[in-house]
This record gives sequence, C-alpha cells and structure tokens, in this order.
Amino acid sequence: MDDRATNDSSPTPWQNLGLALLVEGGLGGVAIGVGWLLGFWPAIGMGWRSPAAGEQLLAAAWGLAATAPLFAVLLVMDRFPVPRLAQVRNLAVRATRELFPQARWWQFALVSLAAGMGEELIFRGLLQAGLETWIGPPAGAWIGLVVAALVFGAFHWLNATYALLATLAGLYFGGLLLASDSLWTPIVAHAAYDFVALCYLSRGERV
Repeated sequence: MDDRATNDSSPTPWQNLGLALLVEGGLGGVAIGVGWLLGFWPAIGMGWRSPAAGEQLLAAAWGLAATAPLFAVLLVMDRFPVPRLAQVRNLAVRATRELFPQARWWQFALVSLAAGMGEELIFRGLLQAGLETWIGPPAGAWIGLVVAALVFGAFHWLNATYALLATLAGLYFGGLLLASDSLWTPIVAHAAYDFVALCYLSRGERV
C-alpha cells in the first residue's frame, strides 16, 4: 500500500482540533439540553443578571488561584517520576503530540476553554449539582461529588493510573464548586490547568 495514501487518509491537525472542540463543546450543549428537559439549570452561579458580575469575576479569580496546587503536583510528578506516573506521562505526551503536532498556543487555549466549559457543565453542573439537588442535603452533596468524580475519571480512561488521577482531579474540581457555589471556579481552574499541561506536553522535554 502507498504510504502517501495512508498519510492522506489520516486526520489533519485542523481536523483533530475541530473534533476536540466539537466533542468538548458538545458536552456543554448536552448538559444544558438535559438540564432543560429536567427543569434544572446546570450553569451554577453563571448568568447575565444573577449573581452580580462582580461575584462571578471573583469566583473566576478563585479558580485561577486554585490552579496553583495542580501546577505544583504536575511539577513534582515531573521532577520525581514514579514508574507508573512516568508511564502515564509518556502516554499523554505521545497522544498530545500525535493529535496536535506543531499546534499554536491559541489552539491549545481554544481546546482548554472548550474542555473547561463543556466538562464542568456536564460533570459538575449537571451530574454533581443535579444529584445534590435530587438527593438533598447533607448526603446529596457528598454523593454527587464522589459519583461525578468517578464518572469523570472513567471518561478520561487511558489506563487505570490515568483514570485514578483524573478521578482525584474530579474530586478537586467538585470541591471547588462546593466551596464557591459557582461553576466559574472549577471551569477556570480546569481550563487554565489544561492549557499549561497541553503546552508542556507538546513542547517541553519534561512534562
């Protein structure tokens, strides 16, 4: 078989970018649609009129500050690689570089924003907050947190270790929602972390 024909049939970086934006943005659309059918608004603490713009900006600022522990964990994992974590690192590096070869920072920014919005709307806004409302306090908050984190980890399955790390991240993002009562906080934390991680994975010799 002609190698050139095989290469021509492979998705291009632009196609991969479009697919990533479609999938991640689609999650947010699904969350809004399902929430509308159930009579539940998953965009907790977000809106044009309420809460006030200043409160929403403050929640977003807390999300930016909340990325610091995530960056610290990333650097520790990189500088002191445990064998299983090193395997996850290599897997993530390979996947990122194959999907987004020579991607520019603004492309990573778009993917990160779409992931932050889409995934937080469906996992934290719809699933976690929806279960909390349906079950009721105080058990609902903790059940929603754990269930959403587990589903979040399964959604990010590359291997068992990666899924476990994603589950822990889901618990962290869910905790941010409980602490701030605004989806802006986990959205910004998630998007900012993804952006730095993607830039690191695609260009840095270390992760």
